[in-house]
Amino acid sequence: YNSFGKLGFAAQNNVNFIRRGRLGNFGVDAQSLLAFVKVMQTSDPAFYYAIQVDDEDRLSSVFWVDTRSRIAYNCFSDVISFDTTYQVNQYKMPFAPFIGVNHHRQSVLFGCALLADETESTFIWLFTTWLEAMSGRQPGLIMTDYDSAISRAVESVFPKSRHRYCKRHILSKMPKEIGHVFSSLPKTFQVEFEKCINNSETPEEFESAWQLLLDKCSLRGNEWLQSLYNDRKLWVSTYVRDTFFAGMYSIQSSKSVSSLFDGYVNAGTTLQDLAEQYERALDGRYEKEVRAEFETFYTKPVLKTPLPMEKQAAEVYTRKLFLVFQDEIYESLVLAVKSSLDDGLSKTFEVARFDEEHKVYRVGINIADQIASCSCKMFEFEGILCRHVIAVFKATNIFLLPQHYILKRWTKNAKEEAKFDALPSVEIHDNSRKGKKQYNLLYQEAIKCAEEGMASDHSFNVALNALREARIKIVSAKNNAINVQKLETASSTHYTDDKTT
Repeated sequence: YNSFGKLGFAAQNNVNFIRRGRLGNFGVDAQSLLAFVKVMQTSDPAFYYAIQVDDEDRLSSVFWVDTRSRIAYNCFSDVISFDTTYQVNQYKMPFAPFIGVNHHRQSVLFGCALLADETESTFIWLFTTWLEAMSGRQPGLIMTDYDSAISRAVESVFPKSRHRYCKRHILSKMPKEIGHVFSSLPKTFQVEFEKCINNSETPEEFESAWQLLLDKCSLRGNEWLQSLYNDRKLWVSTYVRDTFFAGMYSIQSSKSVSSLFDGYVNAGTTLQDLAEQYERALDGRYEKEVRAEFETFYTKPVLKTPLPMEKQAAEVYTRKLFLVFQDEIYESLVLAVKSSLDDGLSKTFEVARFDEEHKVYRVGINIADQIASCSCKMFEFEGILCRHVIAVFKATNIFLLPQHYILKRWTKNAKEEAKFDALPSVEIHDNSRKGKKQYNLLYQEAIKCAEEGMASDHSFNVALNALREARIKIVSAKNNAINVQKLETASSTHYTDDKTT
């Protein structure tokens, strides 16, 4: 074609074409992967997997999710991240996990897949399959890479979910997308770019900083940057502050989320090794969650103030979230509060640090209903009340956190009464709706016993003995029920004539 610009298809199409061409070489690796998911389903009755085949009936994509992940999703489905940045094994197949955040702000897996390519049809298949595994429960927010194929698939499969782009992915793709222009830019460009999208507190500030940066670096007319600007309301900080991200938006948190499989999965991992590494990664994550649970329930945090609000937070929040909230309480002590507007029903206050009077936050409050809103929008964004509102609460004699500012997903009891409505992949003797519901409730309680039993050696022994005793009683009750049924059947059997039973 004489130049790259005249080629008839995009670079991603080329990559997808090559990946599909490699599918015929799976061989032993594919058999190992399929054996892994079948073994998992044998040991875990609610383990769910699905495969996609190509036109020649060869394995192309695989998706799987275990029971613990399906139960966790019922507690923390408000925010998920879909990550396709992992490249696994010699086939260069994307390893795409669905990841969320639990009540300890730890990464939690909601399923994962190996994809043949990154086309819209493959993403639609994966999202549809994943949604089926999650009983059709759509996520509150799904965060993805900045990719048109993914965006169209999200719009098609998750019409009720909000969609935002992962800022970390966008920043990491910049050198590739801007190309030769990027190498000629000043070394300070990326720092200034991040400052523009992170530190602009209002849309007006962002607009001004963005235009100034484009002019300074002569980047007007760059198509990729223009597309980012067109979609700014889906990823730039000042536009998404009223969206709940559960701590998954910031660069630091995104790294933490993406690191769920770091150290376990990399470009050299074979499909045969992937299954073993997957289990190790998940076991490591669950072990961390157990430690966090133990620390939350069996140790007491050190309080820094005599405020009733801090003591209340220590009793309801997990340890990690309490420490976050404790920082907000402590920082509220150095804030000055000044009344600026009072219309009778509500008041507006200006809040600033004693040493930063030029940086003012505005807090509106309805004292009667104890409802407040801050210009920083931390509660909307993180689900934790900010220092500015806390300072205003103290100034208006509100010393306890109102219940509507305590999100259950950050509390010690976030996983209590978790509903597991997904149909297990096992045969249930009673195929009625009641039978399925009963099985799910029993399975859920058994999983809870296992998780709680890992908190300490003592709790392990208590849980093990209780489960063994329960099993003996259940088997006895089952046998008694069978005997009663036999007696009832025998007594009700009679013959009316030679032809009728």
